[in-house]
Amino acid sequence: MNWERLTLAFRVSAYRWVWGSNFAAAAGFQPFMIGQGWLLYDLTKSPFMVGLAPGLGAAFNFVFSPLWGLLADRFDRRKLMMIAQIAMGLSIVIMGTLVVMDRIEVWHVLGLSVIQRMGMSLQRTARSTLMFDVVGSKVFMNATAGQFLSSQGAGLIGPVAAGFIIKSFGVGHLFLILGSIIIIGVLMLLKVESVLVKRLQSKSIIDDLKEGFRFVRNDKPIRTILWTVLVTEGLGFSTWSMFPVVAISLLGGDAVTLGLLGAFRGLGGVIGALFISSFGDIKFKGSILWGAAFLFGLFLITFSFSRNAFLSYALISTIGFMAIMYNTQAQSLLQILTPDEMRGRVMGIHSLLLTGIGFGAMGMGAIAGWLGVNWAIFGGGSLVAINAVTNVSKAPTINRRAGGS
Repeated sequence: MNWERLTLAFRVSAYRWVWGSNFAAAAGFQPFMIGQGWLLYDLTKSPFMVGLAPGLGAAFNFVFSPLWGLLADRFDRRKLMMIAQIAMGLSIVIMGTLVVMDRIEVWHVLGLSVIQRMGMSLQRTARSTLMFDVVGSKVFMNATAGQFLSSQGAGLIGPVAAGFIIKSFGVGHLFLILGSIIIIGVLMLLKVESVLVKRLQSKSIIDDLKEGFRFVRNDKPIRTILWTVLVTEGLGFSTWSMFPVVAISLLGGDAVTLGLLGAFRGLGGVIGALFISSFGDIKFKGSILWGAAFLFGLFLITFSFSRNAFLSYALISTIGFMAIMYNTQAQSLLQILTPDEMRGRVMGIHSLLLTGIGFGAMGMGAIAGWLGVNWAIFGGGSLVAINAVTNVSKAPTINRRAGGS
């Protein structure tokens, strides 16, 4: 592994602080998702309700994500990231307080989940565009892999710790810890100076939003990548919301089993991020995008048949590896292929499509309650793999435009 290439982005001081702040956000968010799913399943015993919380968040982000992109093209991206991360942390702290006080109700969980997910969506859009500002296009794939390393590294430790904390102290104390970690991460962004970038001319908000959607509609490579994002994350990544059901119903486990599923997914992600970072940059980004998406779907299909915990851990680790390989290429291509003045809005549309994860989770919950969680995961993996095979022929054109051969 080439250490010099691996650390390219980390030579930029501002990137290191953004990385640290993202690590804190991920260290809070990933265990929170596990805790939230556990809490809802404990309160309702319904797989549908487990999927409903991310589904409601997705519905709100479907409306607001394009606005987040517009804000990222108009205002200081660092400050937007700070505001969003504070909203994420506070909503989790409030939920934890209600649980500890034994005042929590299902509608509290659903409402605070919406706030948390809206904050996450704004944070993601502001962070990705700020990161491009501070490192530039040539180092951006390495920087993106580094960001995934932070989120997956947090995912490696956080879920296991969350499982033990839930078992020993309860989910309320877990939420209080996680919310505090996210808010502490905001302090790191005080070390990042605002980057002057080309901003929008004075137009109406509606005109600016239309311009962003028109650009995506007319740019076929970007449109194709975004479609793959919608399918892969909406039907593939959404299966992770079913981990509480898998841990209990399929593997006969408890909160620790649930934590280990998240941890092994994080392990695969860390290995994937280190692997892709070691290349510095890659010419054939489009080919890797659809190849990894296909294997991601294929391993999800296999995971749906497993009833052995150790086999499931191995499979979910491989799935985590493929997810990072796919995701790094998707985000790198979108930003490299997009003009500076349009980048915020394109990434806002990208965030809008990521709401498919929430809608997919709601669908997963409904199908799991009807046919069983294994068939829900099988269906999602199958559609992800089919979409990858359908679109892989477009990879050479995208490779050439992104600077490959």
